[in-house]
Amino acid sequence: MECPFCNAELEDNGPWGYLASHQSGEVLGYIFKCPNAEGFDDEESAMEYLLESDETLESLGLSRWEELTCPSSMHNVSGSFYTDKQGELHEGYPC
Repeated sequence: MECPFCNAELEDNGPWGYLASHQSGEVLGYIFKCPNAEGFDDEESAMEYLLESDETLESLGLSRWEELTCPSSMHNVSGSFYTDKQGELHEGYPC
């Protein structure tokens, strides 16, 4: 599954649902995190993202590629996503 903002492969952080020992154990979906929410791992992937987004470091108010993060980090989702029972991806963390 890909991040809808930067197209990076999302990291699977496991299931969510009624998983506590006193609950049914039903899995309602899965939690994901964008690996670029806290910054890109290398200059090549950061520059690739910039090219695809038609942005520049300067237009984003940045001076170095190390400062660049996925836009999902700037929204209320903080790089988090989850799926529902139908497998559809949603922004944020399930409540």
